[in-house]
Amino acid sequence: MRRHQRSVRNNVDVIVADVAERRRWLRATPDTYRVRQLPTSLDPDVIIVGETDDPEEIAAEKVLVLGSASAGLAAVVVNSDADAAIGATTRPPPPWRRGIEPPITPQAIAVIGDAWREVGGAPPGPGRLHILVDRLRASGRLYAMLPTDGPLGPSGRTDAIDRPCVVIVSGVPMHDVGGGSRPAQLAMELASSGVHVVFVSVFASDESVDLGLRFIHPNLEQVRASDLDPGVLARRIEASTRLVIAATPAPPVLPIVDALAGAGFNLVYDLIDDWSRPPLGEGWYRLPAEERLVAQADAVVAATPALVQRIGSYGAEALLVPNGVNAALFSRPIGPRPSDLPEGDRPVIGYHGSLHGHWIDWEALAAVASANTEANVVIIGDTGGGVPSLPDNVRFIGMKPQMDLPDYLARFDAGLIPFEVSDASRAASPLKAYEYLASGVTVAAPHLPALDGLAGVYTNDDLVRAVHQALAAPRPDPALILDSHSWRQRATQILGTVGVDLPAAEGPAVLTVSRPIVHYAASDR
Repeated sequence: MRRHQRSVRNNVDVIVADVAERRRWLRATPDTYRVRQLPTSLDPDVIIVGETDDPEEIAAEKVLVLGSASAGLAAVVVNSDADAAIGATTRPPPPWRRGIEPPITPQAIAVIGDAWREVGGAPPGPGRLHILVDRLRASGRLYAMLPTDGPLGPSGRTDAIDRPCVVIVSGVPMHDVGGGSRPAQLAMELASSGVHVVFVSVFASDESVDLGLRFIHPNLEQVRASDLDPGVLARRIEASTRLVIAATPAPPVLPIVDALAGAGFNLVYDLIDDWSRPPLGEGWYRLPAEERLVAQADAVVAATPALVQRIGSYGAEALLVPNGVNAALFSRPIGPRPSDLPEGDRPVIGYHGSLHGHWIDWEALAAVASANTEANVVIIGDTGGGVPSLPDNVRFIGMKPQMDLPDYLARFDAGLIPFEVSDASRAASPLKAYEYLASGVTVAAPHLPALDGLAGVYTNDDLVRAVHQALAAPRPDPALILDSHSWRQRATQILGTVGVDLPAAEGPAVLTVSRPIVHYAASDR
């Protein structure tokens, strides 16, 4: 089941007509699928609307039908808790491949108005059913599937892309680390600016907790590398601006880059961390893959001065582009105090971020807690790997989605970066530093080159002293950080390396919602 939890993030009801077919689908599908009998009542007590191009025309409670939909599809939506029903030619995968989702060729779709509006509908023209299926899956909404016999056609999108297109090849999916990774932030900024973004993840998430985060925008596609056909993607693009940003120097990235480069894509290699250092790239990093990306790239960007120097060791040049902050998120009004923050008026010294690998200097963190017994030391992050014994005033409150962080960080009196000083951390650009500062919170950290010169950051070899300096200092002005270090500025720099201008923002921000996946017990399937 571990494989299912990491790779299959959709809840699906398969609607079948007989017991034998039900058994076949049960054997073939993961535990996020249920198999149901066809409803006996096919008379939906709801207004069914014909095809439309405008999502706002459809009332939330109405059912929209696309394609040659029968009353049966609408009846499934009305008589179940599914938000959509898809009539599709499909085949159950072999039972030994239960960790994959079956490819489907949609023939018709019935969808509740609320879901249609949330995903932005589907534009008119060929392939609109595939577009709607892709958007429904990305939204994490429960949908029903009515399998039909017949030849399988294309199982993915083939619609034309007539706007600038950027393919981001990332190690992990957008929902990893609460949605706060650099590739995910760039994807959201680009999509909201009018760029069509295809976000490709090479590996599954390694977080022990799936927060159910979904990223919804008409300009955003999310696909696993194993499901991507670069040739099909290249043929879809009609715009002259086409760019791939490779953020992971792993061998599976190379054939994707090669195929897209052959289709006229510019390549930017974005070096985020020193992946050669354990445990960052352990198990997947290969030096020849990174060397080839550097040699093949039209431009290279790097997040820290140390990484710029690393690129220089290959005989190439890199533009320094540090991490940034989501200006739209961190400029919004602060909400109520989260209920899992310790109550009272004790100072809060906080950290948010990864707790995996060798990033955290647990001894320094314990020393901070022991030296500040009057404060609460709050740790936000995934503790799936276990944590050592620490003083009683250290509180672990779990991983949080990035969209919730402003409400937590605004209550910090000092933000911690308790990293072990190592070759890996000296090459890192702690994204959290910008988020602390954008929340009006001073930062305490060891000496890390990427933090040099950042106003509001206090560094010291002794983290306890850095914390005392941060607590005594005035709060920074969030507006200055948002003006100087937004992801829009970073995206502008990265695209500018290949002569591409970032379009003016022309649409809504990417919608982020939490819809955790349900893993059904065998008796409930």
